[in-house]
Amino acid sequence: MRALLAFAALASITACRSAHADDDWTAKLVARADQISTKAAKLRGLAVIKPIAKGVMTDAQLRARIVESMDQDSTPAERAAETAMAKRWGLIPMRTDLEALMIDLLTEQIAGFYDPKEGKLYVSAKPATDDNWADMIMAHELTHALQDQHFGLEKWMAAVKDNADSSAARQALVEGDGVALMIEYLLAEQGMGPPWEHDEIVRLMTGTMDAAVAGGDAHATAGAEQLAAAPLAVREGMIFPYQAGVGFVAALRRGQTWGTVDAAYARPPVSTEQILHPALYLAGEQPDVITAPPGALHTGVWGEEGWRVFLRAHGVGAEKAASAAAGWGGDRVILTGGPQAIASPGRATGVAMTTWDAPVDALEFWGALSSALDGLAVGSQVIAEPQRMVWLEIDGRVTAAELRDRQVAIVTGASALGWPTALADAWTWKIAWGDRPAAAPAPPASATKAKARR
Repeated sequence: MRALLAFAALASITACRSAHADDDWTAKLVARADQISTKAAKLRGLAVIKPIAKGVMTDAQLRARIVESMDQDSTPAERAAETAMAKRWGLIPMRTDLEALMIDLLTEQIAGFYDPKEGKLYVSAKPATDDNWADMIMAHELTHALQDQHFGLEKWMAAVKDNADSSAARQALVEGDGVALMIEYLLAEQGMGPPWEHDEIVRLMTGTMDAAVAGGDAHATAGAEQLAAAPLAVREGMIFPYQAGVGFVAALRRGQTWGTVDAAYARPPVSTEQILHPALYLAGEQPDVITAPPGALHTGVWGEEGWRVFLRAHGVGAEKAASAAAGWGGDRVILTGGPQAIASPGRATGVAMTTWDAPVDALEFWGALSSALDGLAVGSQVIAEPQRMVWLEIDGRVTAAELRDRQVAIVTGASALGWPTALADAWTWKIAWGDRPAAAPAPPASATKAKARR
């Protein structure tokens, strides 16, 4: 009964978001911030080291801050290369202006944020909302301020700036921490304790996030509808830190104090695989590190979550994609091409090398990959061998993949003459094989990997 009551409280959050309240709600929320921070700090077990500055931003100011933040984090050339990579691999449509889309989405979605560069918390002057929901927003952002005061968020995140998968893992810890605290805050206000002993609560809660993003929530706002209309890769990228992050933090909190979460900042998760499967984080399993030769237009690590999204984006069902990606060991994905490749990603070539925990995991991924590449390649499959697949596309370019033991190499957008060389070169990339403990210690209660270790 307690678990059902807790979920009822959590489910009410979404409904509260679109309820109407006083037009001056932002000013009143900021005025309540010190009271909320005292409660949040006590719940979280992190003292307020110094007063937390607070302010309110209009949508116009928020939009300007988002643009400014983008320019601080990366150059326009770096963002253009990243966008070209996403388009070449079919994660977003070729005609999509990804930067403009992200600015619009973030402006619409952000209700509040903490800026570690400035050390200040801002509330966005959105239409009026329910006081309970507003207090939870404030508790969430105040948690980020406490994280920053104790763990130094900006420097901590910058340590893995060049590895997108590790960055996503750290972001998931930060946001999962904030979501977990705001949930505990709401329940504490209703006289209830933390819900983390109940696996069904976490599953129902994350399922509610899925429904809201998919537009299945009857109380969905215009912002939710806008997010639901975005490309799948964009939607999944935005929700992952919150949805998977709170699952990770819930696993650490199950039967434990907040101290176990604090310890994760000293030994951060290194991959989205560890976020998705906390048992592997606790076991210290390390990913394989793959290095491609220099000279690529863009290079990155997608991780388990990235390959799950790739499979989903190209028509593989949710359960099959999650299972196929769960055996991930490591990867390196690059974009190559001439001077026009960034502006015209259709002229670029994508190359990837992936490693898997065992040959059987590589084989499972291979089966899902066959379906995904059939969706990516606009043309006909001309080779369908047990260890090699090739598609000839209508523009004369080639998509191909090759399986060897527990590795899979992939090429897309290569020329008809150049694809064999591009594929062969991928097999020469250097691999530092990660440490995989023979037996993973059990995490608190039942947070285990969806697919058993082989």
